[in-house]
Order: sequence, then C-alpha cells, then structure tokens
Amino acid sequence: MKTFSRIGLLGITLLTLCFTAEAKSDALTEFITRVSQSCVSFDYSYTLKKDRTNLNGSGSVKVQGDSFLLKGDGLEVWCDGKTRWVIDRVAEEAVIEPVDLSETDFAANPALLLTVVDKAFDEVSDATSKFGDKMADVSILSPREEVLGHTEITQFKMFFKSGTSELLGAELKLNDGSVSTFTLRNLIFSDQKEAPFRFDEKTLDDSYIITDLR
Repeated sequence: MKTFSRIGLLGITLLTLCFTAEAKSDALTEFITRVSQSCVSFDYSYTLKKDRTNLNGSGSVKVQGDSFLLKGDGLEVWCDGKTRWVIDRVAEEAVIEPVDLSETDFAANPALLLTVVDKAFDEVSDATSKFGDKMADVSILSPREEVLGHTEITQFKMFFKSGTSELLGAELKLNDGSVSTFTLRNLIFSDQKEAPFRFDEKTLDDSYIITDLR
C-alpha cells in the first residue's frame, strides 16, 4: 500500500478530532464552536514546499467529533473514533488499526489538523495577512508539548476571511523546514447526526490484502 503523504494526511488528522483551545481571536472562538456542534465537510488542496521541492495534492473530508472520512491522494481513510480503516482501491490493500492520539497519527494525515486545535494547540497571537488574493485574519498556534510530546510541528496557522469565521485555509510548519499550505473549498456545516464513518471490511472482495492490527 502507498504510504501516507506526510503532507497530504498531518494536517488532515489534526483537522478532525475535537476542539477546546484557549482561543483569543473571535474568528477562532466562533469556528471552534461551530465545528463542535456540527458535521463538517470540505474539499482541500495542498502544496508542500521544502528546499527546492514542491509537492501537491487534494482531497475531501467529512468530520464529526472524533470521527471522519477522508478521500485523497488515492486513499480512503475511515475513522469512527476507535478504529481506522485505510483503503487503497488501486493496490487492493487495506489496513485496519486502532486510533491513538499520537504524533504518528498526526504525521500520517495533514487536513485533519483543524479538529484537534482545542486539544493540541494554543493560540499564541493573531495577525492580519493575505491568503491567496483575500485579506485574512490569522490565528497563529503553537503545539502543546503535554499533548503532542516531542512533535515535528513548530507552528500552525489558520486563515479566516477578514471579519468572519469563514476558514480559507491553513499553514503547517515542521522542524525540517518544510511548509504545507492548505486551501479549503466548499466548507459546509450541517446538523447531520450520524455519518458513514465506520467502514465495513466485508464489502472488500477476496482480491484485497487486508492487514488487521487491532
């Protein structure tokens, strides 16, 4: 099976767990509240820059609480909060594993960063900047060592459309000098109470190689 893109899937895992951060800015506070009360879906694209290397990817996410469904970079990742299923349809491989709030999980997934903000980050400052061609209010976040331990993450920024809690994108910096920028589209908050976050491995036919690590 393809290994997770550390870029395409560290921001995503961090984007889907739960919110409780000590937010300073109104935009971040309102965004956290809306996410905690909703089923959230969005499309994303990202660019990773390190030295002279540029990598690009895209995908879609649906998240509610600590459960999510991610489709991106040729993979499907299903998580019901306790178990995670990683499906590679092309290679016909699947991995089933327990969920652990750890740096390993975060390094496996980048668009999920948005939903773990409350647990894993503190807002250290806010600013005004441009994101693409739009003015944005920026929340600058620092990782909590007591949650993430010795993390590779040095900084996480969230960009909100100026004067609103509409999230335009995010930026993730790692200690190796790499910078990943995520652009969000079609961000929808819904009242959906249940979502298809649990994958039924019985739907995979005999051609699949299934590794069950539970």
